[in-house]
Amino acid sequence: MANTDRPSGAKPIRYMGGAPYNGAANVYSVDASNATAIFPGDYMIREADGNVAPYTGSSGGDLLGVCVAVGTNAQTYVDPDNLSRRYLPASTAGTVLIADDPDIVFECQEDDGGTALVAGDAGANCDVLAGSGSTTTGTSAHEIDRSTVTTSTAQLRLLRLVPRENNAHGDYAKWEVLINEHVYKSTSGV
Repeated sequence: MANTDRPSGAKPIRYMGGAPYNGAANVYSVDASNATAIFPGDYMIREADGNVAPYTGSSGGDLLGVCVAVGTNAQTYVDPDNLSRRYLPASTAGTVLIADDPDIVFECQEDDGGTALVAGDAGANCDVLAGSGSTTTGTSAHEIDRSTVTTSTAQLRLLRLVPRENNAHGDYAKWEVLINEHVYKSTSGV
């Protein structure tokens, strides 16, 4: 059975200890100098000025976590002037909720570039492929860049194929991943 190509970024599903994800996230600020729209499901980085931004593929290695909600201020994640907004537009100051615990396991789709990941790749590392999200649906396009699979250091650790009936090894497979290069596990500061 072929997998459906439906990238949606990363979704927190559980903790490494086995407990289900409980919705825990922290509030971070985004300044108007951010040139990229932010979507729930985007992998996020911390900037030197203390703000956060989406990982764009050229921002560096360590990831902070995954955006789970966007808003115009820290008190609300609903824009009263635009109730259908599902993302934070580029060059717009706001706030984001980020699932930033280093022990959160995320579900993420692999792309179709290079050789498909196989069961033996569990435990290996890969980088993030930062696609542009949809401003229509508010869906992230971040995926696992399977062409970067390695035993050396990379942003994500592949844990296992998501155990679901409609998921199989091959193009667009869904994987459980852990952030391997995490801001809070790094020995150097931002």
